[in-house]
Amino acid sequence: MRLLPIAVAALFLFVSCAPEDEGPVEVPAETTAPPLLPVSVDGQWGYIDREGELMVEPRFEMAWPFSENMALVQIDGRYGFIDIDGDLRIDAEFDDAWYFSGGLAPVKKDDQWKYVDVTGETIVETEFRLSPSALEKQHEERPQAFGLVRSEGTYGFRNEDGDVVIEPQFDRAWHFRDGRARVRLDGQWGYIDTSGSWLVEPRFDHAWDFRGGIALVQVDDRYGYIDRDGTYIWEPTR
Repeated sequence: MRLLPIAVAALFLFVSCAPEDEGPVEVPAETTAPPLLPVSVDGQWGYIDREGELMVEPRFEMAWPFSENMALVQIDGRYGFIDIDGDLRIDAEFDDAWYFSGGLAPVKKDDQWKYVDVTGETIVETEFRLSPSALEKQHEERPQAFGLVRSEGTYGFRNEDGDVVIEPQFDRAWHFRDGRARVRLDGQWGYIDTSGSWLVEPRFDHAWDFRGGIALVQVDDRYGYIDRDGTYIWEPTR
């Protein structure tokens, strides 16, 4: 599969001055926080709850965030879907796949994309080539209360009137969500508030947006989760 785990995501991608070095892909934004979060333990993937308790034992080659109470997982190089109990609901028989949205998920088998429902039944046969990266952009939620600005290679923020409210000073920056934005300074990521003050000091090699009060972060080649205060609910693991 072309995409890295967790995100990832999720994901939520590009404007003209947006960062260019996004990592794991995040799931498309939903109105409620995901019930479980994927983690890697000794090279196997499982899921924790929002308190950091392991709920689905690590047994997958790769695992992605939940969307509509279904999560994409990799088993023996193939892709299928589990439910929030960790039970395999759709057999891992696909060459590629993507998240559920509106009750359907795109999957690829024998070089042909199609859409399946939560039972794995084919709902839509496609005559065209689907691109997961295009699907990711389609589901992107982009808050616009503050916009990114760029000046001489550094990033800051403007308000809706176009006035610069946080002077360009960061190596990289991302949109505000839930009153905070992830930014990179001197190669390390942290989080600021709408005044530009640090809420979580920059100490991560990469960081992703908060969703439901929890954010994915990367330290070296390990991934963990922090709460809004920057405290780990899951220490970074590989």
